[in-house]
Amino acid sequence: MKLNIIHLSERTDRLILLEQELIIQGIQDYQIWEGRRELNPITAISKAHKSLVRYAIALNLPSVLIAEDDVHFTAPGAFDHFLRNRPKDFDLYLGGIIYGKINADYRVFDFSGTMLYMIHQRFYKTFLSTPENQHLDRAQANRGEFVVCYPMAAIQHNGFSDNSKRFFDYEPYLRDKELFSGMPDL
Repeated sequence: MKLNIIHLSERTDRLILLEQELIIQGIQDYQIWEGRRELNPITAISKAHKSLVRYAIALNLPSVLIAEDDVHFTAPGAFDHFLRNRPKDFDLYLGGIIYGKINADYRVFDFSGTMLYMIHQRFYKTFLSTPENQHLDRAQANRGEFVVCYPMAAIQHNGFSDNSKRFFDYEPYLRDKELFSGMPDL
């Protein structure tokens, strides 16, 4: 399945990290899409993600796999772990989250984090109806079936956030999350 990655071309710092992530994970089937610049970064992020969902609709794809250029896989093999553990029933399948209470069945009703996710065709219309002046991830609260990969396969690289316009350290948000740490010994 092709990984569709949103990237702002002027963020060469992120491109370097992204290229390293792709090599480490062995990801060869991917496409980099130009992100959006708007006065309001929330609107820009929303439009960029929605453009990939519209692309999936145009191609009649049953699902589409999307990542942001600051995706940080938690260990070698994390991308394959994410794909192998895809649930049968989901609207959004999340590689990881920064915020949100993950239930025992790995479902979450409210979350923050769209660094890696798969969206099911049945959720395209709902996703596209999200107001563009709201945080795309947080605005999904209670709108569908959201399943988090367990253990989480992806987080975000620490660094300058185009969304919040400041350096962001995600470590404090991960203390209660279980991260994929590699392939188990066979």
